[in-house]
Amino acid sequence: MKKWILISTALFALGISGAVGYAIYKINYSHPGRFTSEASMEGLKRTVDGNTLTSYEHPSARITFPPEYEYLGAHRFILYGTVEAEQYIFAASHPDGTTRSLINVQFESILPEIEGAYDYSAAPRAIRIGPLDFYVDADPARRHWLVPNGLPGTDSGRYYSFANERGFPVPKDYIWSRFAYVPEDAPRQEMLILQAEDLTPMGLTAPALRQGGTNADDWEGLRDAQLLKLEQGISIEALK
Repeated sequence: MKKWILISTALFALGISGAVGYAIYKINYSHPGRFTSEASMEGLKRTVDGNTLTSYEHPSARITFPPEYEYLGAHRFILYGTVEAEQYIFAASHPDGTTRSLINVQFESILPEIEGAYDYSAAPRAIRIGPLDFYVDADPARRHWLVPNGLPGTDSGRYYSFANERGFPVPKDYIWSRFAYVPEDAPRQEMLILQAEDLTPMGLTAPALRQGGTNADDWEGLRDAQLLKLEQGISIEALK
């Protein structure tokens, strides 16, 4: 009996090692993140004062977040070898200092030699904040056990790693929300406002909120309330 236990344990460990090895192979050799450049804090095109971000183009606007958000910093990089990206990252804490919410304002510009344009017309809804129209969506999400900060070289990987290094790890279970703005006259540019909001205070988990989960019926109402809260918490003013 002991022999079979040892064999079963060895096979299980071998299976786990194989799965991890395959994941590492996929990440390093077949995922577009391998083409993402190193990040730099030099040459940023926007500025931040407190909880207000000022963008001088695409869009030309001043964006202010609720006062509980702390500005963590910004960096820029070439994403997947195709897009120039800048990320401006903010965080809010629970009373015990753990992460309540993360916000990443991400600006992207498709490189001149790359074809294509941004299109979010399939998004489930659209809203307007100040002078800007956004396409909006949200999903329940769980931090991955193998890559808790996201796949290396992805925009989420850069965002979550940046916040984690400054003491704000992404929550285990959270609501992921995206507000996407694409200028009508410049569809190769975009601005994303991305939020990760902790589900812990609600006593909920991402698996429970997904289709077939024990709280799946609560998801639509929770999503709509979270998007409305984020929408009402953001102030956007066009620059003159």
